[in-house]
Order: sequence, then C-alpha cells, then structure tokens
Amino acid sequence: MHDSATDALTDVQTEALISHIRTRYHDTHRREFPDLIRLARKVETTHATDPNTPHGLTHALEVMIAELEAHMHEEEEIIFPAARTGAAGLATAAIPGLRSAHDAHEAALNQIAAITHGFRLPLNACRSWRRLYHGLGKLAEDLDEHIYLENEVLFPRLGTQA
Repeated sequence: MHDSATDALTDVQTEALISHIRTRYHDTHRREFPDLIRLARKVETTHATDPNTPHGLTHALEVMIAELEAHMHEEEEIIFPAARTGAAGLATAAIPGLRSAHDAHEAALNQIAAITHGFRLPLNACRSWRRLYHGLGKLAEDLDEHIYLENEVLFPRLGTQA
C-alpha cells in the first residue's frame, strides 16, 4: 500500500528522472550528432584512400540519428507525459517497441564500432579524426547510460517490465 508521501516522492523522483533524461541525453544527442556527422564526412573525404578510413561511417551515423530522433520524439510525446500523469496505459503499449528500438540503437553502435575498428585510431590520425573517435566513444557511453535509465528505471515505474 502506498501512502501519499511515498507517492509524492515517487512523482518528484520520476519528474527529475525525466528531466535528466531529456537534458543530459536527448538534448546532448541532438546537439552532438551534427558535429559527428560533419567530422565523419570530413575524415571519409580527406582520407578516402587510407585503408584505415571508416568508410560508411557518415551514412551509419545519419541513419542512426534519424532513428534515434524518431525514438526520442515518441518518448517525449507518449512515455514522458504518461509517466508524469500516471496514465501508464498508453505508455505500456509503447514500451515493447521502445525496448526494441533500444536494441536497434545498440546494434547500430556495434556497426559503428566495426566500421571504426573498435574506435582504434591509426598512428597518422589527424585532429579531426581524433575528435571524431573521441565523440563516438562519448556517444557510445551516453547511449548506453541513456538506455539503461529508461529500460531499468523509468519503464518499470510505469508498472510494466514489458
């Protein structure tokens, strides 16, 4: 049985979690992806004949950001409002698809890791190439934390482990 103090604390914690996810992850992804795509395009073009060049990286990032943007929009339009209002019914139906999208994001990161040889820089890597791989490493860490918070913390608060 829940008392009103516990319910109020959970509501505050959930609102803080949603705010954290939006500002720390959604906003960060939206802010950082254009630079990663620009750097990937530059590295692929400038080093086109280098066998270490991450050929196909720009395309992989463009596909990933399009899928991630649609996913974040769905969370912002369905999951976050439902979590705020306690209307878990709508969210419950969306969660399996969102979990599946999380799996697809992880697969996209694995593809990017393969294209970049595990984010290993060649000895002759220029500054742009170094910035690109540093940014990709940050993206991988951020996305992993982002997915964890949603799958293991936020979604269960909606009353489902779907």
